[in-house]
Amino acid sequence: MTDMETAHDEREELRVRIAGWMDGPLDLLAIVLLCVLVAEFATELPPAWSGRLDALNWFIYSVFTSYFVVQFLLAPEKGRYLRQNWLAAISVLLPAFRVLRVIRVLRATRALRGVRLVRVLTATNRGTRSLNRALRGYQFGRMLALTTAVVAVGAAALVYFERDAAEAGAVGRADALWWTLGFVTTIGSEFQPRTLEGRVVTLLLVVWGLGVFGYVTGAVASYFVGQTGEDKIDGDIADLRREVGDLKAMLDRALEERPGS
Repeated sequence: MTDMETAHDEREELRVRIAGWMDGPLDLLAIVLLCVLVAEFATELPPAWSGRLDALNWFIYSVFTSYFVVQFLLAPEKGRYLRQNWLAAISVLLPAFRVLRVIRVLRATRALRGVRLVRVLTATNRGTRSLNRALRGYQFGRMLALTTAVVAVGAAALVYFERDAAEAGAVGRADALWWTLGFVTTIGSEFQPRTLEGRVVTLLLVVWGLGVFGYVTGAVASYFVGQTGEDKIDGDIADLRREVGDLKAMLDRALEERPGS
């Protein structure tokens, strides 16, 4: 093994070790970020609370950015690392719009809404992955927690993106929550989003709902199949015992009927 290969292996080992150390804190921050996102999109906060949430938002993003940069610098194959973590790379780049003051230009265009949509998607992806790892081993609880998070973020996103497009003014939080539950449960809803971002959110909610429906259907079917299989095994064992008993009785009779016995 050459010195370069040894150095690459050492860097990769260090990168993996740092990732193991940071998994827990980053998962916690990702869940907090989801809560911040819901509060920011679904409510009109006083200036003081808005400033606190903004500061918390920047702190979380700075931690994620620092972690991503360290991981990227330590990765021996940087192109491969970017391909495997492209969504994280996008989430890291989003705060740069504010730093570079490009956001002032975007405020006058529809592109700001697209940036907000990407922020929703990246934060939801990071948060749901963290919940998935935290609740590993609890199948039903994990699915319930993930669906609750998706419903909360989806409702908040609909409130934000559809507030200016609604005919009757701002979209209410209760209505948005009801519509989101309709999409996720695949029952459907009378709500028709009027913005592109709202339609994307609605489509993703429907896709998630179909996945949950498939999971529940598979779990129920697996339960009944398992019950049927257990009953069949019990029946086979009983039949086997009966046949063994019959063979033993036949053998005893044969021994008794032997001449000289």
